[in-house]
Amino acid sequence: MTAENIPRIKEFPADNRYWRIDWFGAIERNPNVPSEPFLQVIISPFIQNEGIHSTAKQLASTHVTDYDKQYVIKIGVGQFPFISIGSIWLNGYCQQIKAGKQERFYNLRVNDETIRLIPGNHKEQEKNLIPYDGYRTGKGFMANLVAIERDKDPFGLLIPAIELIRFYYAVSTDMAHVIFSGDLKHQPNNIINPAKCGFLQEENRCILHLRQHLSNEDAWVIGRILSSDEAWQGATLPHDTMMRDSLNSKFSHPESGFPFSGLTNLKVRGKYIKAQDNHSKSGWRYLVLGIENCSAPFPFENLTAGRDNDAGQSEGEDKLSDEDKATAFPVSKHKTSDSKKPFQSKDEPDLGKTNEHILLPTDRFGAIAGKKVDRPKKEECRYISRLKNAPQEDEPENLGTGKGNSNGSDAARGFGDQTQTRRKALPASFETFKEAVVLLNQFERVKANIRPEDEAIEYIPLTKPVNKRQWSYLDSNKRHRRQVIIADICFQNKWYSLIEFELRENDKCRVALIHKNNGDYCSNYQIAHLLTQLAKMKGIWVNCRVFKEQAISLVTMKHTWSTEGEFSTSVYSRLKSLEK
Repeated sequence: MTAENIPRIKEFPADNRYWRIDWFGAIERNPNVPSEPFLQVIISPFIQNEGIHSTAKQLASTHVTDYDKQYVIKIGVGQFPFISIGSIWLNGYCQQIKAGKQERFYNLRVNDETIRLIPGNHKEQEKNLIPYDGYRTGKGFMANLVAIERDKDPFGLLIPAIELIRFYYAVSTDMAHVIFSGDLKHQPNNIINPAKCGFLQEENRCILHLRQHLSNEDAWVIGRILSSDEAWQGATLPHDTMMRDSLNSKFSHPESGFPFSGLTNLKVRGKYIKAQDNHSKSGWRYLVLGIENCSAPFPFENLTAGRDNDAGQSEGEDKLSDEDKATAFPVSKHKTSDSKKPFQSKDEPDLGKTNEHILLPTDRFGAIAGKKVDRPKKEECRYISRLKNAPQEDEPENLGTGKGNSNGSDAARGFGDQTQTRRKALPASFETFKEAVVLLNQFERVKANIRPEDEAIEYIPLTKPVNKRQWSYLDSNKRHRRQVIIADICFQNKWYSLIEFELRENDKCRVALIHKNNGDYCSNYQIAHLLTQLAKMKGIWVNCRVFKEQAISLVTMKHTWSTEGEFSTSVYSRLKSLEK
């Protein structure tokens, strides 16, 4: 049950054990791939493979992995978009479930007074800010932290500085290279044509002229960096830190910061740790393992992004024929990857091979949800691509994220690219579902609650590459994914899960009430596994293999109720029938 569209990474152990990414370490040079440095990734194995079936909160515990066997793998920084702290891997494949409980923090104030950059081994009142029994980052891996004041505790929210880099800046392979190469500050012409960039105040519009290899999703991040002092500081600090540290050591723990100041809401994944000093009134503070969504505004409302030698057709009347157009810059051949080729960090990729792009769905920035990058209008297009009949090369065996050379490597260049998923408001049926769950608590011996959001069970999983039409999408054209809502019900000391997913207008699918035969709680991992089977069966619950194996029992219900009360009564009658 692997995570969608994330390919195998060869540097992870292939030993049939589950491994958790505990922390990110330093940046160091890669002697075999000089074009991109290594990122150290600290991993530890689960003591028992069955531990993967635990809740997301339990998966972040210090007791589920074997700390004595914790060690470091090294991957190219271009693979940064594929990984996150708390992600879990099996034989090099990222799994859907992640360690750390999701939380939302509202109205966080971000400014020079409320945030501070501190070392990972920071002590307060002579005690470790992150206690040994709270979370184990790894011996000697003192990556910097950004502390945010919350509830008058200056360390109320702790975020690894490198997580800020991953979430806000290194959103794709190309942007990871931009950030860690220092090109924005030292060689901006590699990224943009500064003479053609600007800002239209009356339209609150950022105008960029990007180099061909950068995507529209990259454009949002680049525009923010160029339009905001805070974003510029946060994006250029990582390379500045590397340059400073290179004078004293081959390792560097990058520094960074938020790309804005002011209020924001954050959706994060992590765990509460015990405060050992007297700053926290509650005695607890939150350690962020991963940021998932940020509501902070961008410094502009609209974005226009042009490209070098744009071969698109003009919108004016004076169009040129193909015979009258000049040949555009040679652009490397590329295709959307099927995610079947593994990534490696030992060899530079061959520039002669076709680039492969892995699309990674994201809805990380609330301020740009649903927005599109505009293309500049042209009076005429003077260029045409001449690559349509280019000769085909041998199919590569592996992918790499280095910048490449022509030494005949068997690896091609691979890129992780963000693609926005448009989150919609909850469908009306989900509101009915929520009300029915509330009413269930009025019945004798029933306790029911909506299960908290988790990345692994938030949507029906994709069964094909992101850009392919498939049942898992509610709307394939817009890449709107089917949302999922789950209620946990405890009845007669046994656990049940009520599951509904979003329907198309003509769908006849049913609501499912499932339960393990021993009455135990069904974990997010197990439900994610079930949803994967459901996607393959196109919503037909009874065809899922897990029910045929009789590991989990199933009752389905048609959408025949007209009120929330009828829905709750229908569920309760099913619970009583299962009790017999």
